[in-house]
Amino acid sequence: MGNTLSIENNRNLEEYLSPTQFNLIKALKEVGPLTRSELVKELSTPRTTIYDNLVKLQKRKLIEKFSRNNGGRGRPLVFWKFKG
Repeated sequence: MGNTLSIENNRNLEEYLSPTQFNLIKALKEVGPLTRSELVKELSTPRTTIYDNLVKLQKRKLIEKFSRNNGGRGRPLVFWKFKG
């Protein structure tokens, strides 16, 4: 199973994650898919801290990212979502 954590309840999750990671998971579970900018505003945390922790959670296979293009110019928006 490697780096994958089984998520049974929030107490189990809190034991294995940093407070920032726990808050990221909680926000994604409650609100749904969010962009990094939305997570920065939601958690009032610096964007680099958010991104570093998103990558760590992605490596643990707890969250995943996907992009959505609105058909216009520019880069597509990148959303993060909880995999549970």
